[in-house]
Order: sequence, then structure tokens, then C-alpha cells
Amino acid sequence: MSDFQTKLQHLSAEQIEALYSDYVSGEKIATLLERYAIDIAPSSLIKAFPPVPCQGLQCPYCAVSLYERRKSRSAYSWNDNQAYCPQCTHRHYFPGRNQWQRDCTCPPCLAVRERARQARASEQRKRIDEHWSLAKHQPVPLHTLPVTRQLQLLAMLQVRMDGQKGCIHAAERSTADMRVSPSLGMDSALLLALHEDQILLVDPTSPLDAFSDDPTPKAWQNKVSWVANVSLDGEHRAGIGSLYRALRLTLGNGPQARWRSEIAAAIERLNKEEVCAYIATRSAEHGLPFEARKKAAEVAEQLLEMHPVRHIWSLTNTAVRGALAYVARARVSKQHAANTIPGRMLSMSERAISEQWQFNVSSHDAYPPLSAMRWALFEVLLQQEDHGLGQKLSDYLAQLPGEVAAGSYTCYCALCGSNRVHITALPEETIVNCKDCLARTRVST
Repeated sequence: MSDFQTKLQHLSAEQIEALYSDYVSGEKIATLLERYAIDIAPSSLIKAFPPVPCQGLQCPYCAVSLYERRKSRSAYSWNDNQAYCPQCTHRHYFPGRNQWQRDCTCPPCLAVRERARQARASEQRKRIDEHWSLAKHQPVPLHTLPVTRQLQLLAMLQVRMDGQKGCIHAAERSTADMRVSPSLGMDSALLLALHEDQILLVDPTSPLDAFSDDPTPKAWQNKVSWVANVSLDGEHRAGIGSLYRALRLTLGNGPQARWRSEIAAAIERLNKEEVCAYIATRSAEHGLPFEARKKAAEVAEQLLEMHPVRHIWSLTNTAVRGALAYVARARVSKQHAANTIPGRMLSMSERAISEQWQFNVSSHDAYPPLSAMRWALFEVLLQQEDHGLGQKLSDYLAQLPGEVAAGSYTCYCALCGSNRVHITALPEETIVNCKDCLARTRVST
């Protein structure tokens, strides 16, 4: 019994109920205190009434009836929707009485909810392990991967590799300064392509919030970590450090003739994405809501035929400044002005060619944030000191190795793919001697 409740000890149960009825009916509290000879502050009268038992509700831990405090006649209180145990700290909150649904925070209830959470987590983990099991997939031999996939995998490892855990970090947990590719859209496309080819597998040990809670758990692409499903010996899945070194070694030997078409397509795609991403980034930095992405892609394709990427960056900066001036001068919307950027770049490009402009590298572009794909393609594979930014696209394509032909055959080493071969043409066969791995291949004529 509380100190407040002792103030009503001189009253019988019937008198207390009569007092409460008079109280809730609106009679003045001062009058009630005088009538029933109660020595208490008027504001504390409601606290003196004994609680009422809740029919059908028992404390699950003490096995005694739960009680509910008397309702005040004042404004509605958020705490009026609870029943309590008189022996422990357990609380029962009535559903529907309040807009805020609360749960009891007594230690036993917290322990029960924690056990239930652990049981759900254990069940979800079992479903994840079963559905995303790595044992279901055979590793892909490294030498069978197209050069495009090797470049994408190396770029992914360069940015998101975790050597200690032996996995590739989730996109949202990556802390590296370098990006995988010039844009988030291209990042997602590369990751999806590697996953579809089973080069990267979902890591089933990823946090539970990286998966849905469905019977067949879905993996959220940006939240799950990944496992490289590539073999160096043809049988076992390679460790992530060994795989990184093998890719550096393979691609560091330079481009091979049989990769020419793949490398050319990779250069074109990367540079086009680089230009589009740069336009969007510089527009956003100046508060221009750029949405003309389809037009930008078309313009980027035309500009890359005439200018190096670094020159296109300069055209972009000038076009962005022109769009800002257009907003101030003509009082058009920023979105309308931003949509004029691709057309401005194209018209300036034509002037630059006809007037033979001299492009100077701005301080903003002196040390650009290069993507890992550009690093893998232009530095590791093609070994270009300008990172693929200083020459026109056609110049880089012209430097790719051509195909070594003997008669009507295109020849390269069948074992290592090198085009450093010596060809001996005989009446019935052609012998290809590799100068790199010293393998000998016989091709029937």
C-alpha cells in the first residue's frame, strides 16, 4: 500500500466507491475532501484510490491477478492503458487503448523476447544456409573466364576485397575511396553479370538483415557480401588473395589478340559511362537536376569519336557554367537549363575541332577519382600511363594487338593465349610454337 492509499484507510470499501463515483462525476475535489475527512492535496486524490483487479488477467511469472489504476477525470494520459503486477515489475498494455503500442520491459519479458528473436534468427539462418549454400556450385576455372569478366572481377576485388574474412564486402559497407566503376548503375550491372555467371556467389554468412524473411530468402544486392567462386587448379575454390594475385599476373602480361573485340567493347562502354557519370556529377554539384541521360549517352558516343575523355570533361565544365548563366539570364528552371548541357557540349565540340582549341587540364580534373575498372583496364592490362584519358578512343583501339594469321588461319597459343608464336606451315598441318609457354600446337590444314 502506497503512502497515498493510507489516506483512505478510515473509509470502507463502499465509501471509497461512492467517493470515486462523486469524483468522476465532476464534483469539486475540495468538497469531497471535506465531506470524507481526507487529509491529502487535491491533485493527489486520484493516487489514493486503490487499484482494481483485471478480470481474467494474471501475471505470467507470479501467478497473481494484474491490477489497473483508476482512471483520472483529467485529460487522456498515454500511461492509462497498462495493467501491472503488484509483486514484480511486469506490465500488461491493453491493445487498442492507445495509438502507441508498447511492450513490457521487465527482465523476464525481455528474456522471453530475446529467446524468441534468437529462435527466429536461427531458423532464418538455416533457410539461408540451405538456399544459398556454396556447396551447390562448382568453382569456375580462371582460364575459362572471358577477359571482360576477369577485369570486372579484379576491379571488384581491388575495391571491396576483405583478405581476413576471405570475402567481398557488400556495396553499402565498402569504405574504399575508389569506386568499382564510374556510376552506381554500372556497379550494379557488373555485380549482376558476375553473379549470373556464378563467378561471385552470395555469402550465406552475411548479416541476417541482408536477406528477406521469406521461406526462400532473397538476397539484397547492396547488403550481402560475396564469395569469389573461381578455381586456379580446376578443382578447389581459390582464396581471395591468391585469386587477386593470379588476376594481376594474367592481365599484367598485356592484351592478347583473341581478346581484341572484348577489350574494344570494354573501352567503349567504360568511356561512355565515364562521360555520362561526369555530366551527372558536375551538374549535381552545381544544383542542376540533370535528367537527360539518354541524350547524354548519345552525345557521349559522338564526342568519344572526336575527343579524349579529359577534353570532354572540359567541355562538360564549360557547358555546366553555360547552363547556370542561362538560368540567371533567361530565368528558366534549372531542370530546363540542365537539359541543354548535352546539346551545348556537342556544339562546342564542333567549334573546338574547327577552331583547333587547345585544351588545358583544369585543377578540378588534375587528379580525378579513377574507378577500379579504369585502373584494371588501362593500367593493369593496357599499361597506359594516362589512365585512358588523354587519347581518343580510336587511338587506344589502334594499339590493341591484331590477329596473327597463317594462310586462312588465325593463330595464337591454345594453351596460354599468347600471340607471340612462331608459325611453320607444312603441306598437311600448321605448327604453332609459343615463345611464352613453349607449347607446341599442331593445326590440320
